[in-house]
Amino acid sequence: MVTFNIYVHKKNHVDGTSMEPTLQDGQSVYTTMLPYIFGEPEIGDIVVIDIDIKENDSTYFRLFKQTLSGKSDTFWIKRIVGLPGDQIAFKNKQFYRNGKLVEEDYIKEQNVYTYPVDITFTVPEEHVYVMGDNRNLSKDSRDATVGPIPIYKIIGYMWKTA
Repeated sequence: MVTFNIYVHKKNHVDGTSMEPTLQDGQSVYTTMLPYIFGEPEIGDIVVIDIDIKENDSTYFRLFKQTLSGKSDTFWIKRIVGLPGDQIAFKNKQFYRNGKLVEEDYIKEQNVYTYPVDITFTVPEEHVYVMGDNRNLSKDSRDATVGPIPIYKIIGYMWKTA
């Protein structure tokens, strides 16, 4: 049953407003690891991230930490907006990926005041760039203390809301 709960079907709860309007505070979501066992993260995936997992943690610890430790306040739910090798740019208060303006009809407000000012960089290998859909109220990869997220910190792919 533990394996089923980790790989196939895990219930998580949204705490906060960083993913509005897509996900609401208090809403339940179901996650799975299956897509990342058989494939790689993709643009638009909504993922659960454990920011406390360390690269040298054993595979066993990574897979079972959430089940063994219970509730943690270090799990984040964010949307993947950049993959390894993607060039990310913020110009004129807009978001670009690989030189193209990214149109995002799912974000809460189209006027985003929290984009970095005129920067361009490449997402490192084995990392993803994530942002919350409520761009003006989300701590995510744009924050210098967070930056791109190592893929090993992804502990779930959201496949269903409750």
